Amino acid sequence: MESAFLSRLLTPSPIMHWLLLLFPVVVAVAGLTGMRRRHNGALRLTILALVTLCWLALPLRFDDPLLSAISVLVSTVLWFSLLTAWSAHVWNRFPSPVWAHGWVVSHLVTIGVACMVALVRALMY
Repeated sequence: MESAFLSRLLTPSPIMHWLLLLFPVVVAVAGLTGMRRRHNGALRLTILALVTLCWLALPLRFDDPLLSAISVLVSTVLWFSLLTAWSAHVWNRFPSPVWAHGWVVSHLVTIGVACMVALVRALMY
């Protein structure tokens, strides 16, 4: 029972894949608009977003399970470091334009809703 629940919960969804892949794009747009207004830290945020996007978008497949696990770990660390860098940027600098960072917040809310849907789907079946 428990393994069936976890397999249903962790089944890769194309919608979740695209939501997680597009998060660096949304942060890069917010960083680019901040660079245009000459905000401190916007260039670093944009570079980190583009590096994360390149790493997530590259089709790296490894036959070795250890290399595959390291790749997943690097992807997870990059994604969460981008989330942390964006939140620190917004918290410490109050950057403008607000609409770009509002877009990031709405994207994160959408990811949260998709996670809740996945949890409910795994609990129901």
